[in-house]
Amino acid sequence: MLARLGRRFAACLPLAVLCAASATGGCAAPSEPDDSDPAVAADMLVGGKREARWAGSGFLLRGDSLERLDKTKVACGATLIAPNVVVTAAHCVTDAGATFAFGTGDVGSSPLVRVTERHTHPKYHPEAVGGIDLVHALRKYDVAYLVLERDVDFAKPAELIDEKPAVGCNVQAIGYRAEGTTPVKKSTPACVLFRVTLGTDPIFEVHPQGFTALCQADGDEGSPVVQRSGDRHVLVGIFVGSVTQALTDCRRGTQYLNGYESMYGYGDFLREGIAKARESRPARD
Repeated sequence: MLARLGRRFAACLPLAVLCAASATGGCAAPSEPDDSDPAVAADMLVGGKREARWAGSGFLLRGDSLERLDKTKVACGATLIAPNVVVTAAHCVTDAGATFAFGTGDVGSSPLVRVTERHTHPKYHPEAVGGIDLVHALRKYDVAYLVLERDVDFAKPAELIDEKPAVGCNVQAIGYRAEGTTPVKKSTPACVLFRVTLGTDPIFEVHPQGFTALCQADGDEGSPVVQRSGDRHVLVGIFVGSVTQALTDCRRGTQYLNGYESMYGYGDFLREGIAKARESRPARD
């Protein structure tokens, strides 16, 4: 995983290093807070604050069956983009024998809705094909939409962003962190540092602000960044992995090269999926 994403973002590393060293804008390295202060320690995605906004951005649970879902950790993040469709990272849902279910809020705080269909991007494939497979090696097109068994009536779907992600600090990164045995929804302000298209795969780099970190160990892959300002729930992108994960996973204030797939770049694929799922929805009374 580290080697794959390292190659994917290698061309972008100098930009991240420059940004990390910058003392201006939203890229300045954060100073370390006093962990002995209980208020600070409690406010640490690892870290982040408890989050109740953006209700359509939630989680996937995984198990052998609907009755045997693992509720002690999230499998990945996922965001509702239609009443019966969610979007997540494609690599999260490639296990054909597993059962997945979607929920929102803290785990256990909302009903779970079973996933009945999984549709990865047509150019994505989890296993290498042939001797040299750059699509697989770079984990490109890492996007999937999932069709749910029924409409979600306890959260409003997010809107897909209708323009390229703007560089700057107007996004909020959402993820899950286990507190005891219950994963809770958290978020942190974040900055889009740069964006790049690898062939036709649009990605961008997000850095959490403050003394926080995304956690692949906590199932944050597939989790969203959303627009922070305004009253609308606008999905900007989904987290697919960090180049530095082996060194910095869950290490607060140290992460750079966090790769996000742009929802603007995959709008056609997702809207086509929404239309197909709408056609297959059972008639409602």
